[in-house]
Amino acid sequence: MRRPAPHWSRFGGGTTSCRVARLRTITEALVDRAYNPNGTLVSRQLRGAVLHDVAEIAARTVRIVTERIVTDLDGRDIDICFDSLCVYGDTPQAVKIAAAVRHAREATSVSIVSFVG
Repeated sequence: MRRPAPHWSRFGGGTTSCRVARLRTITEALVDRAYNPNGTLVSRQLRGAVLHDVAEIAARTVRIVTERIVTDLDGRDIDICFDSLCVYGDTPQAVKIAAAVRHAREATSVSIVSFVG
């Protein structure tokens, strides 16, 4: 049974404050980071928080964009709310990961659209 993940902003406070202030939020799915069962990111201080396997990340991306599901640290599926995909750029294979994510996304029927306009 899948559990829904909360709709968090990148800065951790949720989107309610932004909505009250009439600010638009863009939520991210972080394709190369591990998620806790509650939908938050696993602390980078913990082993396994950052994913490194390029093929695994590409496959995970396809599932994220086509099913809106991510597998959490416990191996369970959770729903994920997002508007954008993000690859952290501070790992040695970040460029390879970004290219694999782009290629994987292009193999789906999901298209890229602008947030502006």
